[in-house]
Amino acid sequence: MPNANHPVAVKDLLPWALVLLAGTAAAQSPAVPIKPAMPTRLQYTSTLSGYQGYADEPVQPWRDANDRVGRIGGWKVYAKEKASGVAPAAEAPATPMPHGAHHGGGKP
Repeated sequence: MPNANHPVAVKDLLPWALVLLAGTAAAQSPAVPIKPAMPTRLQYTSTLSGYQGYADEPVQPWRDANDRVGRIGGWKVYAKEKASGVAPAAEAPATPMPHGAHHGGGKP
C-alpha cells in the first residue's frame, strides 16, 4: 500500500495510461474519407409505361355465347385451358348485335 510520503509508483499508473491510449486510438478518423461514386447519368422509367388500357370487347347475344360454350365443350374446357396454359379455343366470333336488340328492341 502506498505511503502518503511516497510518490505513486509507475506500475500503479500503467493500467490508466493504457486505457487513455486505447481510447484515443479508437477515436481517430480515417486518413482519407471514402465517398461513393456518383452516377454519371440518371434514367427514369415509369412503372406505368407498359400499361394497357381497357378495351371493349364486341357485344354478342347471350344465347349465341352460351351456344358457343356448348360447342366448344362447356366450362370444363375453359378450366383446362387455364390450368394448362393452352391458348383459348379458336372459333369464328359471332356477329355483334346492337345493345337494344337483346332488350326486345328498346325500352317499353
